[in-house]
Amino acid sequence: MKILGIANDETSSACLVIDNKVISAASEERFSRIKMDNTFPYKSIDYVLRNSNLDLADIDYIGYGWKKGFEAEKHLLMYANRIIFEALNNPDGIDVLRERMKLEIQQDEISRKDFDSWITENSLNSRVIYFNHHECHSISAFACSPFDEALVITSDARGDFESMQIGYFNSNNKYEVLYRCPTFDSLGFFYGRITGLLGYTPAKHEGKITGLAAHGDPNKYLSIMEKMISFEDGKIIGHIGDWYRPFFSNYSKTLKKFISTSKPEDVAAAAQLHLESLICKLVKHYLKIKPSKYVCMAGGVFGNVRVNQVIKEIKGIKNVFIQPHMGDGGLALGAAIGVPFLCHQQKSFLPNMYLGPEFSNVEILNEIEKHKELHFEYQTDLPFHIVKEINKNKVIGLFQGRMEFGPRALCNRSIIYHSFDVEINTSLNKRLQRTEFMPFAPATAEELASACYTNWKPDHLASRYMTVTYNCTKEMVKNSPAVVHVDHTARPQIINAYDNPLMHQILLLWHKNSGGMSLINTSFNKHEEPIVCSPKDAIDALVQDQVDVLVIGNYFVYKS
Repeated sequence: MKILGIANDETSSACLVIDNKVISAASEERFSRIKMDNTFPYKSIDYVLRNSNLDLADIDYIGYGWKKGFEAEKHLLMYANRIIFEALNNPDGIDVLRERMKLEIQQDEISRKDFDSWITENSLNSRVIYFNHHECHSISAFACSPFDEALVITSDARGDFESMQIGYFNSNNKYEVLYRCPTFDSLGFFYGRITGLLGYTPAKHEGKITGLAAHGDPNKYLSIMEKMISFEDGKIIGHIGDWYRPFFSNYSKTLKKFISTSKPEDVAAAAQLHLESLICKLVKHYLKIKPSKYVCMAGGVFGNVRVNQVIKEIKGIKNVFIQPHMGDGGLALGAAIGVPFLCHQQKSFLPNMYLGPEFSNVEILNEIEKHKELHFEYQTDLPFHIVKEINKNKVIGLFQGRMEFGPRALCNRSIIYHSFDVEINTSLNKRLQRTEFMPFAPATAEELASACYTNWKPDHLASRYMTVTYNCTKEMVKNSPAVVHVDHTARPQIINAYDNPLMHQILLLWHKNSGGMSLINTSFNKHEEPIVCSPKDAIDALVQDQVDVLVIGNYFVYKS
């Protein structure tokens, strides 16, 4: 069975699953070079088909995890109850709820029309399976996890008239929805509004707020956050008014005045702590209803690695899994694996997230030779020569194998450097034209992980995808200060010989030669650009001085 999954909002993407194995996936931004490109993913679809020598006629089903729309049996009572609650408790909020629903209908119509037009043009109508947005997120989290049963929580700004869903998958892969949260009460909008108020772009720069939060005092403005949104009787309630509205904009004068007179780091800290508190209350509440030792997460809110750590540390939780492409771009994966899951209750095999394009040495050399200002060397022992360059304090652009699918660079399209010098955070970010508050992430060999991160265990699959933070050991804090945050946490990628044999060898050789317990791993891109995809993208980065040495295939490339 060949299944094509498509997402065409937020970050458009495509994914191919054959016989319950994820074969390939990519996001349109990597080909178009437009960050978070949400146009229809023609190039991504072309890639996943071409990569397996298929065309659309060979596809059995097309899964679509967005814009199933308002479903009366799922949403009518929820919305009726919420509107009645607002009418009884805050009549002034009714117009805001009406505005939210009107805008939701208008926004969804555009991307759904693009999808339906493409389906009709290619005579594929009979092969489409539509998924509820948050149920698609839920399936993507559980079906890719190693767990036989789990509580699943999804959360983002909005999707198919929901902003959150909590459910339980049993050992027979049957799903029971325990809670649906309307868009009015959105944790994604709550955190996104803070992002926008602090001068960043909502739905894009929330990670900056998470990093900034570690530098502030959360207690100063926690009471303000509670005025915005709260947990009540197993539900999230947004307090519609001057402090909160379910939009990324529409800030009241009261809110603008508060922000203008407050320290940004204290606002960020309060928002972060409140988000952690609300989600923990939800998880604990629903674990009493459906006890489980495992929690799976998906949706843009779970790009917040600190929240994921807090969930992992809830008493009684043995392990967590976050769908690695947790945002709406990951719905392509969820929809593709959702078809066999929905039809046959069968989980799909996700070998890793190296699902994008790769390039031969011949293709690479052809691109290098277009640049007469570059010189290059062919090497067979890559780990030896990479470690040698790092010892010279060279910033390495690493371009190897298949490109990663998702927001995290996992050392196939990464910039690497030693983690001894904390000043590299400032100098390299400046070089990459980034404004970041968090330190770079560490790449750590599995053999060293227990010595670096407290309570890390080999079965923590989430740590292989940089989706959760850990408290660092004293040894790690001293050894690798450039990748440890001010609260002594880090967001590691734990690497073994199976997932990424080249990087695993580099890390072990680096440790043997220098004693370094990790290397910096940051995504191979400039600020506001997608991660590099092609040899041309990587070579352009070298020409623009983003890196000192480009290791691409077997070639070490330098500027003359």
